[in-house]
Amino acid sequence: MSPRDELLDVLDESGEKTGVTKPRSEVHSDGDWHRVFHLWIVREDGYLVLQRRSGQKDLEPNKVDVTVGGHLAAGESAFDATREAEEELGLEVTPERLAFLGTWRSQRSYEHAVDREFQEVFALVNDWPLEQYSLSCAEVYLLYELPLSRAIELYRDGTPVPVAGFDCQLRKNDALLVTSDLIEQARGTVTEQLLALSHWLAGVTAP
Repeated sequence: MSPRDELLDVLDESGEKTGVTKPRSEVHSDGDWHRVFHLWIVREDGYLVLQRRSGQKDLEPNKVDVTVGGHLAAGESAFDATREAEEELGLEVTPERLAFLGTWRSQRSYEHAVDREFQEVFALVNDWPLEQYSLSCAEVYLLYELPLSRAIELYRDGTPVPVAGFDCQLRKNDALLVTSDLIEQARGTVTEQLLALSHWLAGVTAP
């Protein structure tokens, strides 16, 4: 089954299941609310990992995004969706390693789709160097690492930031990230999530 044919639960505006399931492509074309999994990976030293989406993605190809993201298939829980970390990054994640940051509503409009999401957002401390991840080129073109504080400045204020990068073909690929690299419609939501991540990390790493 292609990702576009994957069945998703259709939600109402409060995030409750309606009892209807649809293929992902129809959920997007019809503008239905649905649930997704977001995972922000951060190192203990405060460095955040961001992904650059594959050019094969139907929405926002080649844009910088959350470390791991994926749709919850019909009947799945957010913890079932941890499989996305292994599929995209080669990182096996167990639920007990995750911290729940909250649920965000997100709505983005495109010429042929409206993407309305309830984002179940989690955090994970993982100190792997970038080259240790095993990326699926069909999903993730490359990973970047940068201080979490600089990521907040990039998303909130548009401040460019140099980043270290490593791509899915095992090549070093550093860059200067600017606002055109970002999913513009997601900047406000991502800023809120990164601030929540920063507060959570401060509590985890406090002496």
